[in-house]
Amino acid sequence: MQIIRREKRPPQLPDALEELLPPALTEELRRCGAPSVEELRLYADRLCTVTAEGRRYPLGISLSREELGGLLKEMCRGSLYAYSRTICQGYLTLEGGIRVGVCGHAATEKESVIGVSEITALILRIPHEIPLPIDELLPYLRTPDGRLHGLLLYAPPGVGKTTLLRALARHVSAPPYRVRAVVVDTREELAHTLKGRELELAVLLGYPRRLGIEIAFRTLGAELILCDEIGGTEDASAILAAAGCGVPLVATLHAGSVEEALARPAIERLHRAGVFSTYVGLARSSSLPPRFTFTARQEADHLLRTLRENR
Repeated sequence: MQIIRREKRPPQLPDALEELLPPALTEELRRCGAPSVEELRLYADRLCTVTAEGRRYPLGISLSREELGGLLKEMCRGSLYAYSRTICQGYLTLEGGIRVGVCGHAATEKESVIGVSEITALILRIPHEIPLPIDELLPYLRTPDGRLHGLLLYAPPGVGKTTLLRALARHVSAPPYRVRAVVVDTREELAHTLKGRELELAVLLGYPRRLGIEIAFRTLGAELILCDEIGGTEDASAILAAAGCGVPLVATLHAGSVEEALARPAIERLHRAGVFSTYVGLARSSSLPPRFTFTARQEADHLLRTLRENR
C-alpha cells in the first residue's frame, strides 16, 4: 500500500504583510505548518510565536531590536512620524485592518507618551473570518415588533469580538433588515471588509470613540451604533447621551465574565441606566465552533448586587 504524505501548506498571510516580513520569518512560518494565521508575536531576542485556529505554535526564530525597528519603519512606509500618534498609544493599523501592538522604550512628558524607541515586540493581529451563529444573536438585538436593543459583547482578547461585531454590522445593515447603522471605527480595524452597495451603513474612521458616538446620533441619524472596545468614563458619557436620544448601541469589551464587566465603574454606570438589555459572552476553542452565553439585564442586576455585597 502506498502512503501519500500531505505536504504542509504555508499559512495564509495577507499579501501585503508577507511582503513586509523578513524572508527568514516567512520561511519559518511555512515550516511550522500552522493554518490560517490569526496572530504573530514577534519578540526581540526571544522566540516568536504564531496563533492559528485558536492554537499557539512556537517558531524557531527570534528577531533583533534593529530588525524589529526596521520592520516597524517598513510598516509606516518609511515615515514613523506619520504614524506617531497611534504608535504613542501602543498600536499601528495596517492595510486590511491588521492591528500591530507596539512595545518598546517610551519617552514621556507630563505623563504622556511622546515617542517610542528600542522596539522590543510587535504583536500582529490579523483579521480572520470565523463562522458565527449570527441568527442566535438577532432575537436579542431586534424584537419581533422591530425595536432595537443595546448589546454588550464581551470576551477575553483574541476570541473574536471584533469579527462578531463586524459580522453583525454587515448583517443588520443589509436587506431585509436595512437598519441605518453607524460604525465608529476608532482604530481603523473594524470596517475594512464592510463592503457592499446594499449596506445601509456609515463608517466613522479614526474618530475618537466619544466624538464618533456623538456624531453618529446627533448628525448621522443612526438607528444603531456599533463600536469596539469601550470602557472609559468618556465613552460612558457619550453612550448615555445616545441612549437618551433613543439610539441603542452594540459594543465590545475585554472581559472574561459578566461579573468582570460589571465590576468596572463605567460599565456599572451604563448598566444602571439600562443601556444594555443583554450581555453576550463569546467563547471559542480550536476544536469547537464559537458559542454564545446570554445574560439578561435582570440576571445582571442580581450579579451586580452580589458584587456590591462582597466589596
